[in-house]
Amino acid sequence: MSLNENEVYEIQVYTRKYQIGTCFTCQKCLYCEKDLTFENCHCNKYEKPTKNNRTAKVRGYRGLCYDTSNAQPFLKEFMKKSNLKFGYEVNLATSFYCSLCTACNMNQVTELQLRISIKNGKEILPSILVNWSFDDIKYNDLSTKIEQLVSEHIGLTFSNEYFLAYKGSSEVGAGTLLDNEITFEEFLKDYKRYISNNKKVMIIVTMKDKKKDKKKREYKVNFGFNLNS
Repeated sequence: MSLNENEVYEIQVYTRKYQIGTCFTCQKCLYCEKDLTFENCHCNKYEKPTKNNRTAKVRGYRGLCYDTSNAQPFLKEFMKKSNLKFGYEVNLATSFYCSLCTACNMNQVTELQLRISIKNGKEILPSILVNWSFDDIKYNDLSTKIEQLVSEHIGLTFSNEYFLAYKGSSEVGAGTLLDNEITFEEFLKDYKRYISNNKKVMIIVTMKDKKKDKKKREYKVNFGFNLNS
């Protein structure tokens, strides 16, 4: 009987109980950074990692309270594969605490679950729930999706006619501006942090005041004529 590459890999990895001092999804020790997939170390991996008990090799990690009822689909699949791969036999239907190394915590986002809020002058539309999948998400991809969504709800609209910002759905304030590739990279980092803590993410679409824009254009034109007169 022939075995494919994945089957050989699964046979080679021995099963173990999950320990809070290891990365759930790659089995890296969060004290000494040793790869525990095929070897062991003498660190106390039943103790929760902190700044005071881990070595300088491990600069950071993420403590995660996993709740399947609120987890994103891609995170559910990520956790399910790791649970099977390492043979933890953790009941993923219940909430539990685990740890992720920095690399695994920054796994690529291919799906966004968002609440979209559209503010058009004094009118605020009810929040729109969306679940968008991407092959390789970029700022322009998200911008295009939002532009289409706004047009569906208030009529033909282009991205230069509104401002975008984001925040946790339970947070107060105007949020953080989302207007280019750089701010988009920060958005993805914050998005991962929010969903790791089982929080929803909201994007606020604020329509620009066309009357103010018109007055500014008229002022510039008049000012230019005065200079030449």
